[in-house]
Amino acid sequence: MQDDIMISNQYRTAALVILGICGLLALLVYGRGFLAPIVIACLLTTLISAGISKLESYGLPNWAAMLVSIGGAFLLIYGAAQVSSSQITIVSEALPKYSVRFDRLLVDLTAFLGQQQVDQIRTAFSNMDFSGHAATFAESVGGLFGSFGLILMYSGFLLAERGMLLNKLAFLFPDPEKSAEIQELFRTVGFGIRRYMWIKTVVSLLTGILCYAILAFIGIDFAEILSILIFLLNFIPTIGSIVAVILPAVVALMQFDTLTPFLMVVALCGSVQFVVGSIVEPKFMGTTLNLSPFVVLLSLTFWGTIWGIEGAALSVPIAASIVILCRDIPGLRPIAVMMSVDGDLEKNRTQAPTASAKTAKPKPNTETQEKISALQAELEDLQAEARD
Repeated sequence: MQDDIMISNQYRTAALVILGICGLLALLVYGRGFLAPIVIACLLTTLISAGISKLESYGLPNWAAMLVSIGGAFLLIYGAAQVSSSQITIVSEALPKYSVRFDRLLVDLTAFLGQQQVDQIRTAFSNMDFSGHAATFAESVGGLFGSFGLILMYSGFLLAERGMLLNKLAFLFPDPEKSAEIQELFRTVGFGIRRYMWIKTVVSLLTGILCYAILAFIGIDFAEILSILIFLLNFIPTIGSIVAVILPAVVALMQFDTLTPFLMVVALCGSVQFVVGSIVEPKFMGTTLNLSPFVVLLSLTFWGTIWGIEGAALSVPIAASIVILCRDIPGLRPIAVMMSVDGDLEKNRTQAPTASAKTAKPKPNTETQEKISALQAELEDLQAEARD
């Protein structure tokens, strides 16, 4: 009888877990318009907070560091929005010209591949609605930047509450030791996520700028929007770097009648990706985040399917944040191990700086606890007097 009850409880638990996963998936799919701006705002706030902390470490006052970080993030996003909105129209208008050039390339390839293979390639590409895909992409980007004001509002409120979470924990956990332990955990996780976002953004920005200089020098069409895509793709380890070289190389192949620009793009942009990804980034980050390529692809597919272009852009930062969070919480550490390449989560860890007495040490919690204890003692005295 007891075994039957145990089995029944296990089935009930499994059913609740399955229902919970289904409910979460439904919330993510149908709540895309509400949740995606919040997630973007959280990552943007994390990036701005990292910039503030970095500037403060150089001796800049808090108000100046906040002003510079917020202004820089705003200019970066606003500039990307302006370039994207103007370039997407140009790309859509130029597609027919590139279609003609593609047909000419297929004719040239006939001698090497044979007519049958070329016909198959032409049939496959004719079934792809590039204009429709471009319009869908433009609509997604427009919707993303259309919610820019809402994202800024969310980020503003999150920045206003920056640093208050640790103070709330003092009241959530009256025990000073438990409160200090939880504060240290949140501080370590927050430091890891901020550090990852800051280094990855700076490195991706450097890659985008260098590739833009190369593409502009060669005279590649759409160099501006290609550099923005390269910036975004560099948040995706390995896969993103490869695609970031293929995209401008294909444009060069379609644009020019000779192979020289194509080979120059492959060689120069590929060299930038290799130097920045294999030398510059490890110098500052220690190593990569040790994310499994399969996890990267799975995250990209999952978030891209449910949230479109926003999900594709956010997929790896979300996965990286999950790894950092699970890595520093003992009960969730097996998840971080399974999401990593080799299970070694310590080789890329950097020790968080010692918290100031104002933010993370237990002194404020001790004072709060003393006040609570004094109030409790006074209340007990009053109750004793009332009983007497």
